[in-house]
Formats: sequence, C-alpha cells, structure tokens
Amino acid sequence: MSKLKKILSAIYYRLPYVVKSLITYVLMLKQEKIRYGKYYHIYLEKYRRNWKLNTSELDNYRSRQLTKLFSEAYYCTLFYRNSLKPHLSYDIISSIKKNNYLAFSVLQNFPPTNKTALRNAGQDVWNNMRKMVYLNHTSGTSGTPSSIPYDDESFQIGFALWRRFHDNCGLPDKFNSVRISGKIIVHPNTRSAPFWVYNPLHQQLFMSAYHLTETNMRAYVQKLNQFQPVLIDAYPSAIYILANYINRHNIELLFTPTAIATTAETLYDYQRTEIEKAFNCKVYNQYSSSEGGPFITECPFGKLHMNIDSAIFEFFKDGNFISNGTGIAELVVTSFRQWMFPLIRYQTGDWVKFDEGAFSDSNCACGCKMPYVLEILGREDDILFTTEKGWVGRLDPAYKGLQGIIQSAIEQTDLETIDVKIVPDINYQDHIGYELKANLQERLGATVKINIQLVESIPQGPNGKIKAVKRSFNPKIN
Repeated sequence: MSKLKKILSAIYYRLPYVVKSLITYVLMLKQEKIRYGKYYHIYLEKYRRNWKLNTSELDNYRSRQLTKLFSEAYYCTLFYRNSLKPHLSYDIISSIKKNNYLAFSVLQNFPPTNKTALRNAGQDVWNNMRKMVYLNHTSGTSGTPSSIPYDDESFQIGFALWRRFHDNCGLPDKFNSVRISGKIIVHPNTRSAPFWVYNPLHQQLFMSAYHLTETNMRAYVQKLNQFQPVLIDAYPSAIYILANYINRHNIELLFTPTAIATTAETLYDYQRTEIEKAFNCKVYNQYSSSEGGPFITECPFGKLHMNIDSAIFEFFKDGNFISNGTGIAELVVTSFRQWMFPLIRYQTGDWVKFDEGAFSDSNCACGCKMPYVLEILGREDDILFTTEKGWVGRLDPAYKGLQGIIQSAIEQTDLETIDVKIVPDINYQDHIGYELKANLQERLGATVKINIQLVESIPQGPNGKIKAVKRSFNPKIN
C-alpha cells in the first residue's frame, strides 16, 4: 500500500457515515458512463435475444465475434502476432473474413495459453488500438497478482451479461441490493455498526465481509431488515456465515429477497442449503473471471448454463482437449467480452465437472438451450477462523496491487497461526511481504501470528490447482 493510499484510507475511515456514502455516490457516478454507455445497451439487446436461441442459430453470431477477435489479436497485439505463427496470418485472416465459419476450424489449430505466458508478456498482450478506461487489479484464484486493462466496450459487455443474469433471476430493472465482498469499506478495527456504506446511485448497500462476528451479526440482520434488499450479491463464505447465524438463532426476517447471487468462490451444497433456509429464496450461482472471461450462470431450474455467446468454452485435461463424454477438466475459453486484453484458448485454472450436456443444446425447462456444466469446481478456498475476527472468507483482495509474486498459498495451522508461502519473481522485494502481511492482519486480526516464507514452488492439488487458502484444523466455537 503506497504512502498516499495509506493517508487517504486513514482519512476515509474517520469520516462520518453520511460523508462516506456521499463519496461512494461520487465514485459510482464517475463509473456510470463507462459501465452503462452505448455498448451496454447494444450488447444487452443482443444478449436478451440470444438467450433462447440454439447453438446452430448462435453460430452465425459467434463466428463473426471470433473473426473480429482473431483480426484484432493479430493486427493489434504483439503477443498474439508472434505466438500464433504460423496458425494465424494475413492470408488466414483474409479467408476468415470472407467466410466467418472458417474461424471455428482455425481455432482448433491454436495451442492453449496459460496465465504465466500472458503475465510474462506484459503489455504486449494489450490491444494497442483500444483506449483503456479501467485497470482491474486482482490476485487471481491462485494468489498471483495481475493487472487487467479494459476498454469501454469490454467493460460494458460484462455489465450487459450481468443484467441478463438478473433477468433470469426474475429481478426488475431497479431494486435495492446488498453486496457483501472483500472490499474494506470500514476501518478493520471498527467494533460497532455501521459495518456498511450506502451507494444511493444504484440503491446498493456495501456490507463488510470482515466484521461478521457473533457480536456484530445482529447489527447486520437489523440493517437487512431495515433495508429489505431484493437481491443479495455475496461471496458464498460470507452469506453462509450470516445465514448460519440466522438459522442458529431462529431469526425470522422481515423481508424475502427475490434472489441470492453468489460468485468468486466455490458454492458448496451445504452452503446453498443453509442460505436458502435462512432467506427463503433461491440461490443463483454465477461464474466469470476478472481477466474478462465469459459467464456461466445458473437458471431458475438449477442448470449452470455456459453463456456461449460470450465465449467458446472448451475442456482441457492431461494435455488434450475433450470433445465428448463425462468428467472433470480445466476450463479453456476464447472470450468475446475482452477486446482490450484478448483471451484465445486461455487456460482459466478453474475446473468444472461436465457431462454430454456441455457439448450440445440443452433441453432445460427455463427455455434456454445453451449447454451447461454440472459443477464449477475451481476456487476451493477454505474459510478461516480467528478469535478476533471470527469466520473470514475470501482473502483475494489482500493481494490486489502487489507485484513480484508468482504464486502464494495461505494455511491456517491453528487458531492463531497463519503460514503464507510466496513464490517470488525477480521483481520481488521485502516490502511486498510486509505489505501483504499488513493487509492480511487487517482482515484476520492483530493478534494472529502471520509467517511469510519464500519458496521455490507450491504443490498442486489433485484437481491441478493451487489451493490458495487452507484451514488444517477444526475450530472449537463456544
């Protein structure tokens, strides 16, 4: 965290609640144009029309998107121009433009591209003909920090897809919503409410995921009863903790949301059951990636539909692409929602479980014929528990903006000890470890002992992924 950022954060933490909400309003107003500009409306109309088309009807749209992607990647990014030789050339691009459907067969010749290759390429991956309007800092699901650029079209595509997801959840155009995520919106040491800040522009209440202790949760419930959200959008770990509290104390809520939307973590069946019992509404799971990957969204009948108008979805295992059958494999995507940072046969690092429904039109009762996956198996982060903070879910935001880290893994070995292993790159400096430790301390509590250790590598789990967060003991809670 830079010195200026620390100063600004210290000032923000001390501001009255009303002033914080005003600042939030101004920040959201600033983003309004880049979120909901002309591309948002153009794509939303297309996406709503596409939702109930079958695969063959969508192929015309997808072939044109794929042709556009190949052309921009070849002419506007140094990385793809060099790495895809001889599979992509001027003559091949010319042929595809004459017959868009050829793009599908051309794609089959491309090798997969992984996170490391894109990360090492730096700005050579960026589309030099597009103007960046937003830079997203993320650690990724494996604890590897990265910075992802967006132009206005790419940024607005994501919000158009999100709105279509809201359509399928039965949500109106405008509604009260609550967001519980990893952003620190109040001082980490705050002991009393409010643990939230209001965004009046979008009728949205941001609630802290880092203050969900037994002492504080009654205040959360009281605020929810007062605010009465139509949608609660949250990390599964955070909303599960709150739902568990509601159910354990037999609390009857004074409202019933239309939907609970979960993302950014694996949603487990036990979490879904607890959440739906507490809030008396359906939980809708959703998957996308901060790099600008495509969407997988759950419909009212429980199918996890691959939004195939947002990407080409493929399955990759043991060095081979899978074209049929049933199994578990890594998701590889060619994205139609990221033009500033093209993703062609990109290995997401997230794994899914699939059957034959992933390779053909579905016959879902919701009316959508897009293929589906059975489960999203990636993001296997555990929930940690400390005496000071209680249950703490996703720790991804602690890495945002930090450079010099190739991979990392967090393991909680007992109630007060956290071991953090870091695989450094050549840019790593000691202050990065100190900043990460400080960020984790904010979220896990001042009394927790955090050990930073530099290592050469971190072992992969049985599903091929690094387990970014692990708790190796069961806390005894009175």
